[in-house]
Amino acid sequence: MAKAIDVAKFFIEIVANNPNEDAMTNLRLNKLLYFAQAGSISSLGYTLIEEDFEAWDLGPVVKSVYKTFKEYGRNGIVNQSFDRQALTKEEQLYLLDVLRKYSTMSTSSLVNKSHEKGTPWYEVYYSTGDKIIPKYRITEYYEHIEIVDKFTLPFTEKDFVGTRDESNHLVLPQECDYAE
Repeated sequence: MAKAIDVAKFFIEIVANNPNEDAMTNLRLNKLLYFAQAGSISSLGYTLIEEDFEAWDLGPVVKSVYKTFKEYGRNGIVNQSFDRQALTKEEQLYLLDVLRKYSTMSTSSLVNKSHEKGTPWYEVYYSTGDKIIPKYRITEYYEHIEIVDKFTLPFTEKDFVGTRDESNHLVLPQECDYAE
């Protein structure tokens, strides 16, 4: 599992280096962290973020991440140095997919999406007692919901001609082999 601050810094760095992205505010960052956690079970096979999320008024929040960037208020968070070794390549690619899907949504839309009736945030926020959103609730709710679009090639096996030999080299049928 990854530390929430490492995932947060990854998101901040990517957005800071892309002039077409909206500013990464603390509110937006925490919603992206939540959706990254939500989809990690189906995409990675494990929960990505080790810290718990809390059910706050404006949606799920990792308290330590909120406190780290609280000084920015509603302003965009400036680029943070990120240690690429903190996340695996597979995790980084997954997080890029999360950004790709959710970067087109406004921050208020992300808040609304996290507030939908029946979501783990909704169930915890409107219950009495502890405001920690248990990981198992996030896992159970989102395990069959596609959080990020699965990348697929627009081709099928039938679109290709030829076979692979024992060395895994492509062997074309004689009628398609124009090399000779």
